[in-house]
Amino acid sequence: MSLVNEIKDAVAILKINKPKMGDVSRRQDSLKWGIIFLSVPPVINVVLSAIAFPDGFSGIFSRYVLWPVVIPALSFAATSFLVSYAAERGFHGQKDHVGFFKIMAYASISLWITIIPFLLMVLNFGDAYGSLGEIFYLVASALAMFVMYNALMEHHKLTKENAIIVVVAAVVIYVVVSSILGNILVGSGYRLI
Repeated sequence: MSLVNEIKDAVAILKINKPKMGDVSRRQDSLKWGIIFLSVPPVINVVLSAIAFPDGFSGIFSRYVLWPVVIPALSFAATSFLVSYAAERGFHGQKDHVGFFKIMAYASISLWITIIPFLLMVLNFGDAYGSLGEIFYLVASALAMFVMYNALMEHHKLTKENAIIVVVAAVVIYVVVSSILGNILVGSGYRLI
């Protein structure tokens, strides 16, 4: 399939198109596309950070530039698998964690809006690592959580109440995973938002 069609599928998932969720979860090539969608923001944001910082591209490998931009995507992926596992084990959901990850990876296209503050930072209109970046990230995360809630009901066949419980657990899981990765990869100075 083409990139344009895959982006249309991702947008359809953001619009809670349940048949599209099922299609993406079953399709072989959607794992590759989902990983691409999830990887776009960190890659672009690292490059934009390198352009904006005085050290340039030699500075992108600093643990204070590279990892704070990459950790959210890694945490998103880990949280998707852990949430799927929790839905299966705790609420008798499907044992198809890769299928659930595919849906959430397509939903990660919502994280593409986090590129905007980095682009503005390059143009000297703010700091992507400050409150502007936090606002865009919170909006993208809220949208992803809404998709997760619906995907839990569609893919794992959870009730609305159980899906809410798992989404609340997802927030906790994300915070724990991000904190662990942040402390390991950046150090004690890492902050979630």
